[in-house]
Amino acid sequence: MMLWQLWSELLLEWILTKRYWFELVAGLLASVLFFYSMVLGLENLTPEGLASLGLDVGPLLLLFAAFNLVVGTFQSVAYSVQSEAARGTLEHLGLARGGLLWQLLLRSFVRGLTGIATGLLILLPLALLLGVRLAPAPWWPLGLLPLYLAALGFALGMGALALYFKEVDSFFTIVRFLFLPYFFSLVRFEPWMVPLPFAPGAYLLRIGLTGEGLSLALVGLAALQAFLFLVLGFLAMAWTYAVVRRRGLLGRY
Repeated sequence: MMLWQLWSELLLEWILTKRYWFELVAGLLASVLFFYSMVLGLENLTPEGLASLGLDVGPLLLLFAAFNLVVGTFQSVAYSVQSEAARGTLEHLGLARGGLLWQLLLRSFVRGLTGIATGLLILLPLALLLGVRLAPAPWWPLGLLPLYLAALGFALGMGALALYFKEVDSFFTIVRFLFLPYFFSLVRFEPWMVPLPFAPGAYLLRIGLTGEGLSLALVGLAALQAFLFLVLGFLAMAWTYAVVRRRGLLGRY
C-alpha cells in the first residue's frame, strides 16, 4: 500500500510539472540569473574582483546549491498544507490511509526529489557560465542525503506553523533572507561550525562535488543532526496536528 501511495504522489508531481512547466522554467531561470548577477556584482565591487574579498566562486556556487536544496525542501510541507487548506481538502487528506502526517511526509519526500533535480538544473548551467569545475567523488550522495533529511525535518517544523496559522508566506520570506547570508558564511568552514544547523551536510556536499576525501566523522555528525531535525520536526507536527484538531482549526482557512 505504501508503494501505491508513493506512486500516486510521484504521478501527481509529474502531472503538476507538466501542467505548470512554464512556472518551473521561469523559476530555474530566476535562480540562475540571481546568482550570476550577484557574482558579477561582487566581481565589480573592487578592481581585483572576488579574490580581493578572499572569496572563490566555486565554493560560493556549491553553497548556493545547498541553500537551494534546503529552501526548496523546507517550504514543501507548508505549501502542501496551504494548498490543501485553500482547496478545502486538508481534512480529506487527514482521512486518507496513514493519516495527514504520513500523506504530508510522502508528498514532501517526492517534492524533495524534484527539488534535487531542479537544484542540479540550476547548478550545472551556473558552473558552465562561471567556469567552475565539478569533480564529484563517488561518495557525494553521502553529503546530499543528511542535508536533505535535515531540511525535511525542518520542513516538518515549518509545516506545523502552516498547519496552525495557514498564512506564513511573509515569515518564510524572512527565513529565506536569513538563510542566504548564513549559507554563504559557511564558505570559510571551520571546525567550530560543525554543530551549526545544516553546516556539516552543506560542507560534505561541497567537498563531495569537488572530489575531496570523505570524512566519516563529519558524515556521522551530519547524520546525527539530520536525525535530530527529523525527530523534532515530527514531534512539532504531531503536537500541532493534535492541537488544531482539538480546537477545530484543521480545515479553517
